[in-house]
Amino acid sequence: MRLTIVAGSQREHSQSVQVAHYLQRQAADQFTHIDVLDLATLNIPLWNEGVWQGAQEWQFWTPIASQLQQSDAVILITPEWHGMATPALKNFLLLTTDDELAHKPALLVSVSASVNGVYPISELRMTGSKNNHMCILPDHLIFRNVQDSWTETGELTDKAMTERVGFTLTLLEAYAKALGPVHRDMVALGKPFRYGM
Repeated sequence: MRLTIVAGSQREHSQSVQVAHYLQRQAADQFTHIDVLDLATLNIPLWNEGVWQGAQEWQFWTPIASQLQQSDAVILITPEWHGMATPALKNFLLLTTDDELAHKPALLVSVSASVNGVYPISELRMTGSKNNHMCILPDHLIFRNVQDSWTETGELTDKAMTERVGFTLTLLEAYAKALGPVHRDMVALGKPFRYGM
């Protein structure tokens, strides 16, 4: 089982990256191979039509797309900026297609410096899967008061949140196992309908 975790902050050394690495450690019981993509270091240009034409500036996307194709599940992490998901994560989702993500489970995670964090989840639920057809889990995670939530060794101080993380990662694994055949059987059949309605 392979998992890709996308840290969607545009800031280097962000709390989103810390959450990504924490989830990477916690998911080791469910997934045998886990990659973290840090959008702050990938410097992905803004989407343009050159993506469709295979323009030279987009050649770097091929290995990322291949990694996503090999993944059985994804975790998308975003900080809450002005009540929204980050432009970097939205741009990343513009680049993904059904070939990479259709009928694969996606766990949404938001990170908040305060008690907020629900708006980016709602935003991603509404628009994040239209053309890539990923299956967003009914559960999500919100890391609130994130700057005050860690031990010196990078573990959560909140026991209830730690238990919720464990449950949610087990849920993600269950969805990945169940949806594997759906992705395999439906991607080709869905090509005439890949842009939704």
